[in-house]
Amino acid sequence: MRIGGGFKAIKYSLNAARSVEIKKMFQAVSSNNACKTCAYGQGGQKGGMTDEMGHKLEICKKGFQAQLTDIQLSIPTELFQKKSIKDFKNTSARLFEQTGRLNTPLHKGKGDLHYSAISWEQAVEKIADKFKATKPERSFFYSSGRSSNETGFLMQLFARTYGTNNISNSAYYCHQASGVGISSVLGTGTATVILDDLEKADLIFVIGANPSSEL
Repeated sequence: MRIGGGFKAIKYSLNAARSVEIKKMFQAVSSNNACKTCAYGQGGQKGGMTDEMGHKLEICKKGFQAQLTDIQLSIPTELFQKKSIKDFKNTSARLFEQTGRLNTPLHKGKGDLHYSAISWEQAVEKIADKFKATKPERSFFYSSGRSSNETGFLMQLFARTYGTNNISNSAYYCHQASGVGISSVLGTGTATVILDDLEKADLIFVIGANPSSEL
């Protein structure tokens, strides 16, 4: 069943919250934080479920779902012994999300049909060996646009210390083309409106987006 917005979306969100415990969900969304997907709607310095204009009980649905993903139980390591890599390829994204949170380093050797759960010490050792065997200019560091500013800062600092400036993230790729297009038309690569403008507008056009997924 496809769910856009409204009461069905609220019901879906509450059902998902129950799967990770209501208490844990409330602690996550009431923290002083920014929405992981849009940077609004989760309180910022004001505290949870308050948008940046001070409106109460405002929260981004996509950010809410991202929070639930982060606090759900870990994926049982037995699952990687049971399911082959081919099985995982045939698993839907929704079922993957409901399986749990990846909390264990995984390793796939040449010819392996299954992922193997390894310790963090083993993972760090394997990564260090790869870094030692790779020239910095042949490396590329790529992160999720949902990563925190602190995480992004540490990653780029490590990359530059390693000896490369080949660094990017998914948000840059998502908006590289739109940034160039908007700059050529408006002279700036970012939006020129603020939330106050939206509240006072009589008509709003949403082009190239999925409103039911954003609201």
